[in-house]
Amino acid sequence: MSIEPRTVTLTILVTKQLEVAEPAWCTDPHRKASFKTDITHNGPEITGALTTDRGTFHYLTAWLTQAPHSEIHPLVAIELGSGTVELDPDDVRAFTDGVRRHLNRLDALAAECERLRGEGQ
Repeated sequence: MSIEPRTVTLTILVTKQLEVAEPAWCTDPHRKASFKTDITHNGPEITGALTTDRGTFHYLTAWLTQAPHSEIHPLVAIELGSGTVELDPDDVRAFTDGVRRHLNRLDALAAECERLRGEGQ
């Protein structure tokens, strides 16, 4: 048995606080970031909704998002769920009216994203 000192190289996780620039539009509490690449800025959600006698159905939830250590520019995140609902003609018209309003809000969100990209956020 050798009495020479030995060394070994280990990979360890170092935990320390990191101060990060926060965009004005970010509403994320940042509780899930363990690594710099986990840091994600998320803005407030917009959601389309259809209310019928069968309940309220949410669709096309969207928000601004940016992972500053993974991406260069902010993006628009859109949730697309899978599911089926059967609607009568009046409910179909209510749905399409709501979709049109929501699409206008999505256009506004895209314009805000373009503005932020122009500012270098």
